[in-house]
Amino acid sequence: MKKKALLVVVIAIFGWVSGREVSAITTITTEVSSPAKTITLFENTTLLGENGQTTGIIAPQTVTILDNGQRRVGHGEGYLVPIYLISTWLGKAWIMPDNALLGNQIPAETSLEIFGVESLYSDPGLTKPTGMQLAPQTVKVKAKWDNRYLIETMNGESWIAPRYPALFEVSEVQQEVQLKSTTNLFRSPDGLETGSALSPQKVMVNEVWRDWCRIDSWLGPVWFELQQTE
Repeated sequence: MKKKALLVVVIAIFGWVSGREVSAITTITTEVSSPAKTITLFENTTLLGENGQTTGIIAPQTVTILDNGQRRVGHGEGYLVPIYLISTWLGKAWIMPDNALLGNQIPAETSLEIFGVESLYSDPGLTKPTGMQLAPQTVKVKAKWDNRYLIETMNGESWIAPRYPALFEVSEVQQEVQLKSTTNLFRSPDGLETGSALSPQKVMVNEVWRDWCRIDSWLGPVWFELQQTE
């Protein structure tokens, strides 16, 4: 893999480019990848020239990535965002998409535990809301595309992009576990404690995620870390 650095001087750029403000001096670090990858654009995306100027707009579609790197945007030191070189009817152009996903969706047969109320969508681009929401629960996943999931619902398959903590690849089990010491209980493995604990006893585990187990308790569904019981 070869790397090259291209220093692009953008003179007196004000306003926003594809929804982001570009800094006066921008460094693009590119990586040439083989074989070529694809990126799917879900919304109209601005095309940029080598010096950062807008050259056109490309409609939602899947395009091949010729080159990729990062561009620094924002005020002061700003922050780095991914940038991709693609081939268009106008020739090669750079894009900094706001709503796009690399590659393709990957089939999955697993579960997703969500801890907040989440909106449902008809497409992976999240451009077509169904108008329905999902309460915290465990759902079946049919496919995964980056941080977006195709799940089964009572009204058919829908896409979800969790805004709140969510656990991917949760395994459903029915297994008895012996707690050997006082064990703290959590609302979720992200560290939100319930303030309660269980004394040494046997409990029935319903779900497992990494080193965490979920049980039903007087507090409702709660989690504990398995290594604490060892």
